[in-house]
Amino acid sequence: MSELQCYLNKHFLNKAQFAAACAISEAELNDLLTAQILPGPSYVVSGKATINSAVFGESDVTDTVAGDYFRDCHTVWCDRAKQLVAGHGWAAAPEMMKQEFLRDYIAALTELNTSTWHLQDCFAADGTVNMTGLTENAELHWKHFLLGTFGICTANPVSATDIARKGVLQEKLSHLTANGSRTEFSAAEAREILPVVDAFAEVAMWFSPAEYARSSRKRLVDDMRPRLQAAMAA
Repeated sequence: MSELQCYLNKHFLNKAQFAAACAISEAELNDLLTAQILPGPSYVVSGKATINSAVFGESDVTDTVAGDYFRDCHTVWCDRAKQLVAGHGWAAAPEMMKQEFLRDYIAALTELNTSTWHLQDCFAADGTVNMTGLTENAELHWKHFLLGTFGICTANPVSATDIARKGVLQEKLSHLTANGSRTEFSAAEAREILPVVDAFAEVAMWFSPAEYARSSRKRLVDDMRPRLQAAMAA
């Protein structure tokens, strides 16, 4: 079994497994996906030996089982989708799911803007909301929610708050390190940045062998930590 398949087996479920974990049929799962109320598969492995994701596109693979792979913890979102459909019907439920996500995501960004990192495209320096920027940011994240993107890159994508925290920490760390390209730091800078690296490492996914070399985890955590530690020891 390939290293990639081991990774998929550890963190993801194929379509039949995911439907079973959600206590629904595959046909019911298809209905939820078609209604755009549920994250789609994070990875699609084809019979032509390729793996495709919304983040990294298509990559060649070997010794990997074809299928749609859903993040195992996305059963949380399926449970909520089923509740909304049962309580409000198919016509209303998808928009309700979207508005819940947007509400929680925007609330999280508002708090993180104060506590973690100033989001210049969403808030003015005094905290005043830039409605255009905030709305565009939230809508983009809803789009990626439906694509299954956060199953790829976020360690615990079970709430809009968790998704927002990972994104804000990545934005902060990217700014402080020139997106991982910086190689020189003073000891004081290293002491300031290393806790951000540690915080980001907790919320970022490990990434599969097919994309790890291009991942934020490699660039902002595994490559960055030794540089910062060396600067602190100098």
